[in-house]
Amino acid sequence: MRVVFVIIDALPNHWVGPDHTPHLWQLASEGGWNPAGGEAVLSTATYPNHATFITGLSPVDHGILVNRVWDGAEFVPSASVGPRGDTLFTAAARAGRSTAIAVGDHKLIGVMGGRKADRHWPPDGRRLDVALDDFRYAVDSAVLDAVDEIDLIDADLSVVHFNEPDTACHQYGPDAPEIGEQARATDRALGQLVERLQPGWDDTVMVVVSDHDQEAVVAHGFDLAAELDLRGMPGRVEPEGTAALVVDGPSEVELCAIDGVDGAEVIDGHNTLVWGPPGHVFGLWLDELGGAHGSPRCATQVAVVGGGHPASAELGGAVATSRPAATTWAPTIADLLGFSLQKTD
Repeated sequence: MRVVFVIIDALPNHWVGPDHTPHLWQLASEGGWNPAGGEAVLSTATYPNHATFITGLSPVDHGILVNRVWDGAEFVPSASVGPRGDTLFTAAARAGRSTAIAVGDHKLIGVMGGRKADRHWPPDGRRLDVALDDFRYAVDSAVLDAVDEIDLIDADLSVVHFNEPDTACHQYGPDAPEIGEQARATDRALGQLVERLQPGWDDTVMVVVSDHDQEAVVAHGFDLAAELDLRGMPGRVEPEGTAALVVDGPSEVELCAIDGVDGAEVIDGHNTLVWGPPGHVFGLWLDELGGAHGSPRCATQVAVVGGGHPASAELGGAVATSRPAATTWAPTIADLLGFSLQKTD
């Protein structure tokens, strides 16, 4: 058996269907999908959820709570830190299983511990001189070229990430007509990946997910750090779109009393995630951008299973009847391939 784990960044679940994503819809019809989608971890940002996909751990356990990580002195890029705990790549290596990863967002190599895969692209997680989207991430066609370049489909476990829907959602907002067009374009890339897999399709389980949804931006620029300073309250703040992480700050009740904070969730003894009203963004934000994520409102993920291996139908049926959490995919994939992830203390 081989497992192909595909992540379509920020593809809104409500665009999944025969009109806009016919190849994905075909997979869902042959295997299974959950119409309500899967459920992301908080924050509903790219890097916390990808770290969860590859470890099966919650953000408090793998250590990536938002896209940048507090190291005790400052917030640093999560790609430079990587996830704590066992990953599918390290666990597969112990079991003698081969692995490969190709990602549109080069930073995901660091975020997902991709250097531990047998083959990874882009090399060392660096941006390459390939076709890039407006946010300077590799376009879907470049990822497909990388699939061929590193012989990804020959691996027992392969991870493929298409980034273009995320860029489009940020530009136009998740409900804009442009997103329907981008969904079709990325679905064509998915179809081309499925074509490459056909020679071994009877031995393939394919899982297709998204990492989060987005919400339309209606207001932006709320400076929570300045507000805490004004009130004489402690805390370090890292904006994360429609959410923000507060490190060693006020209580949940005190944070929710601030105008501009609509809700809060204590993550652990040091960290609290807050979010504002729908579409309100924390920190600096470009006026022309129409979509953002981070809050619990963006927690819906695509959840589709297909493939020719008999396990595809069984897993697809389970996904259809029980909404999968982001934490379920790594242990599920490990079980399919006959190995296990080591527990962390």
